[in-house]
Amino acid sequence: MPEIVVYAVGNRSQDEKRALCKDITAAMVKNYKVPIEAVVITLVETPRTDKAKGGVMFCEMPAR
Repeated sequence: MPEIVVYAVGNRSQDEKRALCKDITAAMVKNYKVPIEAVVITLVETPRTDKAKGGVMFCEMPAR
């Protein structure tokens, strides 16, 4: 059973999470030839206040 863990910053909507999981599942079924019900996905979201890059908190970085 393939298990995928996705780490991301921020608060995505339920619709965005659902769409991502559908796309990842479809890719696993297509490329790994596993049944759809075998694919397990865990989404781990971290608030911008709890993550840093290069010593700078994500919440303090300029907007892109």
